[in-house]
Amino acid sequence: MTGIHTTVKVVGAKCNYDCKYCFYLEKDLLLNSKKVMNLDVLESYIKNYISNQETPIIEFAWHGGEPLLAGLNFFNKAIELQKKYAGNKVIKNTLQTNGSRLDKEWCRLFKENNFLIGLSFDGPEFLQAAYRTKQGKSVFNESLNALKLLQKMNVDYNVLACVTQEYCQHAEDIYTFFKKHKVKHLQFSPIIEFLPSEQELYRGQHFASNIILTTSSNTDVRQSMPWSVNAKDYGHFLVDIFKLWIKHDVGKVYISNFEQALTQYIGNESPNCIHAKECGSSYSIESNGDVYFCDHVTYPESHLGNITTDTLQQLAENSSKFDFSKQSRLSNRCKQCRYLRICNGGCPKHRYLTSNFEYENVLCEGYLYFFQQIEKYLHAMTSLLANGYPASYIMQALDGPLILTPQTKGN
Repeated sequence: MTGIHTTVKVVGAKCNYDCKYCFYLEKDLLLNSKKVMNLDVLESYIKNYISNQETPIIEFAWHGGEPLLAGLNFFNKAIELQKKYAGNKVIKNTLQTNGSRLDKEWCRLFKENNFLIGLSFDGPEFLQAAYRTKQGKSVFNESLNALKLLQKMNVDYNVLACVTQEYCQHAEDIYTFFKKHKVKHLQFSPIIEFLPSEQELYRGQHFASNIILTTSSNTDVRQSMPWSVNAKDYGHFLVDIFKLWIKHDVGKVYISNFEQALTQYIGNESPNCIHAKECGSSYSIESNGDVYFCDHVTYPESHLGNITTDTLQQLAENSSKFDFSKQSRLSNRCKQCRYLRICNGGCPKHRYLTSNFEYENVLCEGYLYFFQQIEKYLHAMTSLLANGYPASYIMQALDGPLILTPQTKGN
């Protein structure tokens, strides 16, 4: 098989933070997923995952909850097992953490084994403190200290920042903060959650299910949680960040939201699943080995099997019973949109069923505004790249005519 990706919840939903907007904390009740993955399941997963992939590079993505709660010995064993089963394949590891358990020993492990660390960090304290908490207290200092330690220990990292409604009003403060702290790789992730139905509340959900799996009979837009970002403000936030970035930081600061748009504008496949043409190649694996379609739709209804008893091929066959085809569920408006190739309707989690029985994305208006505002820059950077010039030359063009000669290529 090729193209299968897994996100491993090594401690299930267990976390030492209690962030208000976290969509995964409820899984401890829905899936009883708080236990640390045992070593037998770990070995079955690693062996199965490597042996069923035809690609020369195998990427492991360790998530939670908070994966570092599994402990150093767990990850040392994981690395040992990867080496045991790798053969001639190259192993890459990514890990998403809140940074609370990071110390020099963890950083040495990550550095020596070429881990890419994703640090969950929203930026300025006045924005982060309201939602990212531990026992009701701000975790800002822990997050900032984790960032500084990763930098000091030369560990490869990026920052994942969650975009709430309030967050959208402070684009300049946010961008200035991350530049001040020398963050070079950044991703902004919109927070969109809806109030659950009575049936969903009854079974322990804090938020509504994905519309495809929902137990609610309401087909229109459901009431969103107070911190959920709305489309218009999210679009303006992305544009505000883009305008700050395009002036001085192209080729210096890498923002995945912009990298994705440029990559797809050029004609390549999306580097992330949100704007990819299709879903279905990224499975979520719980600590007991249970496999689900995606971590955004990890509910009992989307259970595919278990990594200790089913091959990836069998799991893929089981997933075919879920109609998660992004293309078949595109609305007529999406199909006719000039930005379809760089949007593809966004994440199915953010779609709702209209009274006309078409699936619309709640962020559509924001995506449309964002793509409209940056299209001329995407076109210019595409032309630069096609002619052998760095995309960063776009910054010079903002100040006046850009004179390109053979001598300037690659400089």
